[in-house]
Amino acid sequence: MPKYLLDSSFLIDYFNEKEAGAAGPALRFRRQLPQNVRFYGSIVSLAELVEGAEDTEEASRRFYQAVTCIGLFQQHGWRAGLLQKQGREQGRRIGENDAWIAATAALAHLTLVGDDDAAFADRPGVNYVNFRRN
Repeated sequence: MPKYLLDSSFLIDYFNEKEAGAAGPALRFRRQLPQNVRFYGSIVSLAELVEGAEDTEEASRRFYQAVTCIGLFQQHGWRAGLLQKQGREQGRRIGENDAWIAATAALAHLTLVGDDDAAFADRPGVNYVNFRRN
């Protein structure tokens, strides 16, 4: 069964497209996938959704209905730090939230779905797909 970690960039588009009743890149990507796919979300993505939402309760409800939430633990901190260190050495350091999300995907062996190639593409141990170009 395919398993995906959905970045907030995907979730925001997905929720907006569903509400508008207009199929955009997120809904088209979802329709390409088999029905038995499993979706996960990082607790960091939840924080990003709530931060940007006008209705924080609704954002939280949608998140928990759409995905199984994965929290953060010591191993996530270690992996996020390694991703940051490797990125800095390559001149490609990523934002803190993106490092946590990438670490979550890598540790859980999930394909990360988002729209941030600079943050997620070609990161060690991160299987990433850009839903806008897939």
